[in-house]
Amino acid sequence: MEKWLRIGEALKQARESKKVSVSEVAQNTGIPEWKIRLIEDGQFDRVDAPFYVRNYIKAYAEFLGLDPSELLGQFEQKTTEVETKTKRVLINGSLMTLLLLVIFVAASVFFAYSAWRFFTVLGTPKVQFMNQSDRPIYFNETSLGPGESVVLQTGQRYRVAGNTGVCAVRSTGKEWKIRVENFEVVVWGK
Repeated sequence: MEKWLRIGEALKQARESKKVSVSEVAQNTGIPEWKIRLIEDGQFDRVDAPFYVRNYIKAYAEFLGLDPSELLGQFEQKTTEVETKTKRVLINGSLMTLLLLVIFVAASVFFAYSAWRFFTVLGTPKVQFMNQSDRPIYFNETSLGPGESVVLQTGQRYRVAGNTGVCAVRSTGKEWKIRVENFEVVVWGK
């Protein structure tokens, strides 16, 4: 802002020392009077886009017989600083947005997996007895064929007879293999 003020003051002092009015500058340069006043006040950001402001300063300086490159050097240094700060803010904002997006996606995947596991466990029987042998066995005096299973209830006592192979008791995530011929199974709650 301070550099803008210096540029505007330099143009205004040169105009006044040559006893030229703002309207004369406007007629000879094609720059509207209100824009000339804003330039002289150092309010370049209210005049126009930086590209046009550079052209206005150049035309104004040339009309007054000043070196436009000297004035424009100060202006371009300021615009470069502003553009650099703007780019930094945009990059930081983009990184923050990307980070938030990654966190959101990760949280969504975790939530979906947790919900799937919950409903999978909820939908399966809690405890099963399975005949994994190649011969039928007797489960509570009822024949249970190879590969068949039965859901067990908590607190009930079950008798298994005639086991010559492997039986298994499976609960959520665990399986116990049994290689005993005659035994009892009791499921206890927590």
